[in-house]
Amino acid sequence: MISILIPAYNNDVAQLVEILLHQAERSHFPFEMIIADDGSTENFEQNRLLNHKEHCSYFRFELNKGRTATRHWLANQAKYPWLLFLDSDVIPVNEDFYSNYISVIKNKIHCKVAIGGYAYRKVSELNFNLRRQFGRKREEVPAQIRMKAPYRYVFSGNLLIDKVTFLACNPKDIEGYGLDLVLSGSLERNETSILHVDNPVYHDGLEDNKRFLSKCRQTAEQIIAFEQRGLVSASQSKLLATRQKIISKNLLLIIRLWLWLKMPFLKLILQLGIAPLFYLDFYKLYFSLSKK
Repeated sequence: MISILIPAYNNDVAQLVEILLHQAERSHFPFEMIIADDGSTENFEQNRLLNHKEHCSYFRFELNKGRTATRHWLANQAKYPWLLFLDSDVIPVNEDFYSNYISVIKNKIHCKVAIGGYAYRKVSELNFNLRRQFGRKREEVPAQIRMKAPYRYVFSGNLLIDKVTFLACNPKDIEGYGLDLVLSGSLERNETSILHVDNPVYHDGLEDNKRFLSKCRQTAEQIIAFEQRGLVSASQSKLLATRQKIISKNLLLIIRLWLWLKMPFLKLILQLGIAPLFYLDFYKLYFSLSKK
């Protein structure tokens, strides 16, 4: 029995809902679908019509609660013991997407969390290439590889999780970027069993290069704050692991200065969408080293 939960913000979720309803109804496995619109200013009138569909409930908050609070609200509303969280800008890749998760539950595989992963379509515009390149190289990873470092690949945009586990581990009072790492850290500290499966969704809501760079900077700075609060660790983040090595070897000032000198060039070429991905790693590393 699954509660399909979709937090939405300014996205038309009709196509996603139609696909999920078709797959779920065909499975003959009890389910419900709840969409929570977090104070959207666009597409909420279209999404409101989803209330007329069987098994489907739509709620809209007048004021934006934030992603983690919205997810926690959805989990509390859910009546079934398993929660399937999907972001509003994703589309299942396969026709058996829903049944694959049902198989995890029916086979009683020993896990509290199952993560299906992401896939990325081709884009023709260089202005969106940075986000797509990051997704293809860092998120579109086979389950066999993800299982080698299970807590490093926690993606809440395609996540099947036991309700009790989610309510215990979701960082409901924390906002900002890098929150999947905070959830991952909580799961790791509780020694929660995670199963990675090849059950991807297309992640279609790509930010343009400039906006993604800004998000990466804020994430890099936020992760340091999370680490200082004991919410994340180097085992979950290559950025933290690299930062710790640099500090341990007393190279922080030298490398930060070198990156500062390179920053105008790095930022320019990353915004153009033609830089190799390790340039983005240098970009994020600079802001993580600059954070006290």
